[in-house]
Amino acid sequence: MKIKKYILYSLAIAAMTSCEDFLDVNPEMGITKEEVYGEYYNFRGAMDRATALVHNYVFDRFDWDCEVGGFSDEAQAAQGGVPTVNSVNPGLWLDYKGRDFGFKNQNESSATNAANRGYNREPAGEAVAAIRAVNQCLANIDLLTVFPEEIGYTPEELKNQLLGQCYFLRGWHYFQIINRYGGMPIMDRVFDNNEDFDVARPTYLESAEWMISNMDEAIKYLPTEWKNASDKGRPTQASAKALKAMMLLYAASPNMNPDLNPYGSDSKLYNIDMAKRAVEASIEAIKSLEGTRYKMYDKENYFENFYSKIHPISDEALFQPPLTHTTVIEQYGGSGTGWYLPFFDGGWTVFNSPTQNAVDWFETSTGWDVNDSRGDFNPDDPYSNRDPRLKMFIYCHGDDMYPLKDKTDAKHPKTLDASEGSWHWNQFKNRQLTFTGYIHHKHRWNGNNNLENVLKYYRIFPFIRVAQLYLDFAEAANEVYGPTGAVPNTDLTAVEAINIVRRRVGMCDVRPEYTTDKETFRKRIYNERAVELYQEFHRWTDIRRWRIAKDLFKDVNCIYGAYIHSVNGELKYEKRLLDVAVRVFEDKHYWYPFDIATMNMMSVFKQNPGW
Repeated sequence: MKIKKYILYSLAIAAMTSCEDFLDVNPEMGITKEEVYGEYYNFRGAMDRATALVHNYVFDRFDWDCEVGGFSDEAQAAQGGVPTVNSVNPGLWLDYKGRDFGFKNQNESSATNAANRGYNREPAGEAVAAIRAVNQCLANIDLLTVFPEEIGYTPEELKNQLLGQCYFLRGWHYFQIINRYGGMPIMDRVFDNNEDFDVARPTYLESAEWMISNMDEAIKYLPTEWKNASDKGRPTQASAKALKAMMLLYAASPNMNPDLNPYGSDSKLYNIDMAKRAVEASIEAIKSLEGTRYKMYDKENYFENFYSKIHPISDEALFQPPLTHTTVIEQYGGSGTGWYLPFFDGGWTVFNSPTQNAVDWFETSTGWDVNDSRGDFNPDDPYSNRDPRLKMFIYCHGDDMYPLKDKTDAKHPKTLDASEGSWHWNQFKNRQLTFTGYIHHKHRWNGNNNLENVLKYYRIFPFIRVAQLYLDFAEAANEVYGPTGAVPNTDLTAVEAINIVRRRVGMCDVRPEYTTDKETFRKRIYNERAVELYQEFHRWTDIRRWRIAKDLFKDVNCIYGAYIHSVNGELKYEKRLLDVAVRVFEDKHYWYPFDIATMNMMSVFKQNPGW
């Protein structure tokens, strides 16, 4: 069966071939391969096509209803009728394309409708195009002979830097595909469109081994640091080591190991061999941070991770998307604000709100789970004496939302009042929007609203942070050595790694009651990731790789909001199910489906189970 488009690799998307005109050089275009790949800056430009295709969730203006957290229990879309509510939350994924699903990558220059340029640039589609661009570069690396002399590197160093970035980017983009769709054929070369692409799929672990080999190559070639300020933010050896550790942790996870966790079963076993490799890789990555710019910000500078007046690069980000900066034209912080700014602050009615489910992840200040009867949580004063990150990340009832103004107007009450009948309550109800009782805070700088109108911040969205590296280590180490077991080649234990992350925001260490055994501590690790990586688009992937999503969503109505109301003049705080906030999740939803049209052309290449 000959399929003469890159069906397997682009999943029937014409953009795979149409958007790469610059790379598909031929004499009729007047551009030769030697011209594209023979000169350093041209070669780097071709490689940076893959950099530009790294999906940036805080810049792409067409991600207006795609807070990925809204797929999970982390957030809830305010407005009904949007794709998240209509297609993703009810589990209607087959043939659904858009946002996080599908393989489309519509290039802006080829869009027929100017208003929709770039629309539906889906991560897997961008990844396919990026891998192809990288493979073109790797196939033509021997043509590179012309190097600049003025930038302080030898030709060999410059060539190695390009090779390292190519392998890093190829591994990253392949990671984006297999984490959504499972094992995929190895994309290690530029394919001829006459090849037969109807082939058997490798397993996730087989795909992961090739992906990890790309990181090993990247580590060999990438610099420990970049000399030139203009290169800051490009991947380094530490970036590749951290990504390798993340890849190995994912490969160790229950969902990626069907032999241990068969389809339809409720088992959640880790691959211990892979987990041990993840521990080793994490240790290597942590050690590689010494002497570099990478660090965990202290509490006072924590939000330099996400926005900054000063710099566009987070020193905690081991890898982040291409740089962006807001402009006067991009009001209220520019594109991407649609998923965290409410409509009355300059966002759109399709924004998302934190759920009560998420608020309950934040422990008391003494480290007790709020649902633990042994603890000190006060349900009559639920937002006091909590993990400091709660108020850092989420506006709760009684919090001031406009710190720069002494006075606010009728459309911007200074304090969030989430109680029944309040101004905020009525704003949602009058528009028939879902009100959870909470507003996002984490990605919102002081004045990021249409009242104070503070603009021109760098907007940052780290994909891998130093804090995450410690969390990755803790998860893998707990599975292999337990909470407090000695780990070879390091003084770190799983518990200590978690405590390092907590201490930097002034949170107490994990309580000893939660470190008694691997199973008990695993729950705290999962919870710590949910808190520290809140609203960074990890939760949706995590609950699927851990195989806990079906448990979380076993009841269709399982998403809660705050119900704050007056009884005899006193406020009562309750949590109430949001009737319109459904989540449907079955075993088949642990992997995204390929569309029917593509699968009808395949006989050997198999659909994901259950679809």
